[in-house]
Amino acid sequence: MAKVNRIEPKIPALKKRQKVAAYARVSMETDRLAHSLSAQVSYYNDLIQSNPEWEFAGVYADFGISGTGTAKREEFNRLIADCEAGKINIILTKSISRFARNTVDLLSTVRHLKEIGVEVRFEKENIHSFSGDGELMLSILASFAQEEVRSLSENSKWGIRKTYQNGTDGVRNKKVLGYRYDGEKYVVREDEAEIVRFIFEQTAAGVAASDILAELKKRGAKSWRGYNFTYSHLNTILRNEIYIGDRRLQKCYVADPIKHNKVKNRGELPQYYISDCHEPIIDKDIFAKVQEILKERAEAVPTYPFTGKIKCGVCGHPFTRKKGRVREKIYIHWICRGKKETGMTCSSVNFGEEELEAVSAQMLGMDAFDGEIFGEQVREITVLQDGNLQFRFSDGGTKVWKNLRLHQAWHEATVTDCFQGKIRCAVCGNTYHRVNSGGRWVYWYCIGKRYGYKGVECCNVNYADFKLRRISASILGLEEFDEAEFERQIEEIVALEDGSLEYHFREGRTQTWRRM
Repeated sequence: MAKVNRIEPKIPALKKRQKVAAYARVSMETDRLAHSLSAQVSYYNDLIQSNPEWEFAGVYADFGISGTGTAKREEFNRLIADCEAGKINIILTKSISRFARNTVDLLSTVRHLKEIGVEVRFEKENIHSFSGDGELMLSILASFAQEEVRSLSENSKWGIRKTYQNGTDGVRNKKVLGYRYDGEKYVVREDEAEIVRFIFEQTAAGVAASDILAELKKRGAKSWRGYNFTYSHLNTILRNEIYIGDRRLQKCYVADPIKHNKVKNRGELPQYYISDCHEPIIDKDIFAKVQEILKERAEAVPTYPFTGKIKCGVCGHPFTRKKGRVREKIYIHWICRGKKETGMTCSSVNFGEEELEAVSAQMLGMDAFDGEIFGEQVREITVLQDGNLQFRFSDGGTKVWKNLRLHQAWHEATVTDCFQGKIRCAVCGNTYHRVNSGGRWVYWYCIGKRYGYKGVECCNVNYADFKLRRISASILGLEEFDEAEFERQIEEIVALEDGSLEYHFREGRTQTWRRM
């Protein structure tokens, strides 16, 4: 007789619910746009929670923030961090322009999210980052979005400059010590105006800036942002024609709407001077006298943008400028004053002046360092114990520059095999080879320097092995360099003509380390 076995029915496993979040953004702080943002948040709340296959992971919304960069978008950065922590599987967003208007930022972010298993869905364009042609479509449409930003920027600039020419420009800097803007003109605020008059009168009488600052501190006087006065504050106030009732328009301009790099107008664009447009605080004769005094002081004593700006995070002392000569070459460094005090041994890191200028330009989004803009926009730099630099800006924001310690006086003796054949010179096309410097440390040089290329000896820079390790670790997001991880992710390093390094990842993206 045949044997019969009962096969129990299998209950299909429940499909795991996807953790879905949404991102929304508006770039201007107006009541109408605030309502628009609120509507987007409500829409995504309802959409996600009404889908039984989705688990609500939140709505992230940035208000009044431009989409041309990611640094200041707190909610966007929180979203990416939560994705990296495994809290999100799918991101919904209205359109590419809401997510990012910078093509580089968009593609690098979407690729990174794709690597960690997070899909981005753009509703307006109907693009899913996991689809086969998703990245191609993103590249094309993101380029359009970026060019739209440039077009809007140029149209906006044209409109602003027309108002300059007509002398009808609305006030853009609404908060100035001594004044408040009432919607039509500057109106004197008497309690602050007294501080301004004191600063001008003391300067006109020949009183030193240090004594003026000491007296202001003693009186408890503050800048309009609530900070103690600094040399930079005094310099800005004393040179500002607004206090005699005049205005100079277009002192600065935004050179690139994508980078938002504000640069000083040194004659590239016209300026417009409007006289007697509001009530003055300072007499014109006193203002003129102060300008002569400032000119004489500038000619007599050299001033430095970093003076009074750098504070030691280890012992609290300010940094001071030190000039030295080695083999007929002059070196300028900024060191903690505590190192000069008797009985003190501060362990803070020293910085070369050129390095500080390069770092400051990078943090301000400028192509080159500008001392005046630095003085206006940077309130203080704190040198942290690990050598990182914390920038505190005049608008209250902060940024930290990570110090890879590439410019230390001594070289570490490291030997790294995985760089062999990976570094290509962008100047002559040859590869970089390794050489041992007297058995002490290893560096990499372009072989075109030895054999030449098309009859011309290559002039590209060398790289110490330990520096390449630190730069590569930073590019890979690692605390310490890992050869296996480098091999897994990096296809090639291109040494650019200016000494920067372009990292080509196996997945197709590139990332550049800029040489300071």
